[in-house]
Amino acid sequence: MKQGKGIVIQVDNKSTVELVKSLVNHERSKHIDVRFHFVLEQVKEGNVELEHIGSQAQVAYMFTKSLPATLFENSKMMTGMKDKKTI
Repeated sequence: MKQGKGIVIQVDNKSTVELVKSLVNHERSKHIDVRFHFVLEQVKEGNVELEHIGSQAQVAYMFTKSLPATLFENSKMMTGMKDKKTI
């Protein structure tokens, strides 16, 4: 099955998005893992697009950090989770 356009990956790291957009080998980025270069290659080919999204808008935010109750509830709502008592 052919895909019409590239997959959009939302990341909360502005530096990553800028590094991919600039497509320049910087002295400070020599240490970056080979996996990044795979993603960079996919962006160049148009298979992947990176888009910045704030950390608090990340659906998986609650799985990566401990959060205050309001942010946890927001993340829970974005995933579609419900409290046991409301099911």
